[in-house]
Amino acid sequence: MSWSVHPATYNRIKTILSLVFIFIFLVFVAMFYGVFWSILGFIILFFSLHSYYFPTYYEVKGDEVIIKNIFTTQKRSLKEFRKVYKGKNGILLSPFKRKTFLNQFRGVFLLLPPARNDIEDFLKERIASYEEVSKDDSATND
Repeated sequence: MSWSVHPATYNRIKTILSLVFIFIFLVFVAMFYGVFWSILGFIILFFSLHSYYFPTYYEVKGDEVIIKNIFTTQKRSLKEFRKVYKGKNGILLSPFKRKTFLNQFRGVFLLLPPARNDIEDFLKERIASYEEVSKDDSATND
């Protein structure tokens, strides 16, 4: 299963307003502090907002999830994850069975398109099946 998410296309007004704000901000920085600081500000904003302005591609193949964006490709095994949490814009795959503050650091957040129910169900089933397999393995080892 594969999908892509490009948040800038979902709300064009928000995207245009944010680009105008960034442009005005960079012009003011260039006027008062110089072009160097404006370019540095542009680079910092570009890297920090790349997941909003550029598409991210997701693919679940076999037992791994592949996340590709403009700069990186990340591969994680689905066997690492124990719980799926729904969010407003996507789902969080957590390596912990219970909710903990470490979820945001150790887990993986997957952005989902507006038609997301099939993807959520697919990932929940996959992670639940790996959880059942690990329980069976631990029971036979005891």
